[in-house]
Amino acid sequence: MALLEAGAPIDYGVVANISEGGACIWTSARLEPGRSVALRLSFPKGSQPVDADGVVVWGQGESQATAAGVRYGFQWSGQNPARRERLARMITAAG
Repeated sequence: MALLEAGAPIDYGVVANISEGGACIWTSARLEPGRSVALRLSFPKGSQPVDADGVVVWGQGESQATAAGVRYGFQWSGQNPARRERLARMITAAG
């Protein structure tokens, strides 16, 4: 998983869990709740990464950071219907 932001270096993370509503992600990036982010998700059976837009809805905070980073909860937002359908298919196939 990659966090993409115009004009900023790419941050990477690991998806802890994912659903059609959102995802929990471990990353070393520092994110605030309410922040909109663009994610590029790679799936084991997917030949191409899936782009998804999300909003940070919660974060553990730096005091609870581990070697894997900090956990953040994302809610999907602003997906066009084709992107939402592809994301749903990939989540189902990975489950």
